[in-house]
Amino acid sequence: MIFGADYYPEQWTPQDWDEDIRLMRSMGLTSVRLAEFAWALMEPREGHYDFSFFTAIIDKLQSAGISVILGTPTATFPPWLYKKYPQIVQTRDGIVRQIGTRRQACFASKEFRNAAGNIVTAMARAFGKHPNVIGWQIDNEIGHEGSDQDHSPVTRRAFQDWLRRRYGAIDALNECWGGAFWGIVYSDFDEIPLPVGYVASTYNPTMIQDYYRFQSDTIIDFVGMQSEIVRHYSDAPLTTNLYNSAYFTIIDMAALARYVDYISWDFYPVWGDMDAPFPHPFLAAIQQNFRGLKNRSFCVMEQISGFQGHTKLGYLPAPGQTALWLTHSIAHGADSIYFFRFRTARFGQEQLCYGLLDHDKEPTDRMRELQQAITDLQNVADDFVTEPYPAQVALIGDIENARNFRQQPVSKGLEFAPLPWLQLGYDIELATWYSGFSLLNVNTHCMQTGNIDLNQYRVIALPLYAVVDADFFARVEQFVRNGGTLILGYRSGWKDPNLWMHADQPP
Repeated sequence: MIFGADYYPEQWTPQDWDEDIRLMRSMGLTSVRLAEFAWALMEPREGHYDFSFFTAIIDKLQSAGISVILGTPTATFPPWLYKKYPQIVQTRDGIVRQIGTRRQACFASKEFRNAAGNIVTAMARAFGKHPNVIGWQIDNEIGHEGSDQDHSPVTRRAFQDWLRRRYGAIDALNECWGGAFWGIVYSDFDEIPLPVGYVASTYNPTMIQDYYRFQSDTIIDFVGMQSEIVRHYSDAPLTTNLYNSAYFTIIDMAALARYVDYISWDFYPVWGDMDAPFPHPFLAAIQQNFRGLKNRSFCVMEQISGFQGHTKLGYLPAPGQTALWLTHSIAHGADSIYFFRFRTARFGQEQLCYGLLDHDKEPTDRMRELQQAITDLQNVADDFVTEPYPAQVALIGDIENARNFRQQPVSKGLEFAPLPWLQLGYDIELATWYSGFSLLNVNTHCMQTGNIDLNQYRVIALPLYAVVDADFFARVEQFVRNGGTLILGYRSGWKDPNLWMHADQPP
């Protein structure tokens, strides 16, 4: 079992490092994550790389027995890159995203992808064989903060090219999309727009679904590109830290998981001005969904350790609550946990993201609380996370249905959008189903249609299975014929993969 922290040495002086490392060791931390936002520090000018800063801290950590996971820094790019290639930024609902923030890059931009490939290559060459680098994190919270969708001119052209490859002929697209409705019949792929923001009615649902598929493919290809580069220079395992839930974005996480060696995610049960944490069944279902992506233990790359927010703060974790959430992560299969963050930043956009230490160097009550929890859990955790987690029940989610209900929630009960780019209705429904099994102490695997062996289970539950994949459902029918039990939810069997309503009566 690894207990570690997310550390940002670039925000502190070298004189601070020694004291920080001493405190890490006293707390029982044996690993840190570094560098996921440090592109501009490592490549201050195009093609000019300087890794001396991070070499120094990695070596110092090694001498103290603290290993390192390195993050590829592509979630935020240097200003010089934007100055040279202003077309690399995203557009969202007509608003061009600017530098000065993060996750603003267009994943379809060749210039951005080339630059990202160059910094990852240089990093992997520099640290790929370093004995203290035990792993790599690809990008950071990919697709978060609405960056899974982009409406830039570059993305529109890439979407049109993707459609050409998918359909071959424009008549095939018009037929699939049902262009006869409202007379939206295209004569050329170049005419096709992007489904941009709010309109008085709505865009064609099949068009939106294809756009979601395209964006997912583009982002997964970006992760795959980085994965291939790092593997060329390093044998250390790869991950990418996902955020909030397996259906939080339009990205097909089961497909993305094929490019990494293990799953990691960032666990924030409460954020910003929330008055209370997310309910326990929701948090438990999220943990199990991430476990299900590889059907094995996982890493929490950012484990909450205090107040969290960018501009507002609401709920303060009660005494003992951060230790409870730590235990919660281990109980659901985490075999390595990195607290976010070690020291609270004195400057920048995350001044209100409280870590183990406050803005000073003095140990805090929450640090002591978590230190005691680590001491209490260390011995039992190693045995616990290596134990198998057998289950006779599988709760199955599906990215195609998650996307469908994102654009067509149908009822108010499935529309939960606390932020303009966030729709959690599908996740909440899965958590509601999971809670029934959990409250009855029924071990349940949370799986996806794309990565499940049905023969392992006696019962499978399929909430909100409106969009039916014929091949998958043929397996489900065979499962039932063989004696298995199928639980279907409401609105099941409405649509085919093109989102056409079935002509037959639904089940």
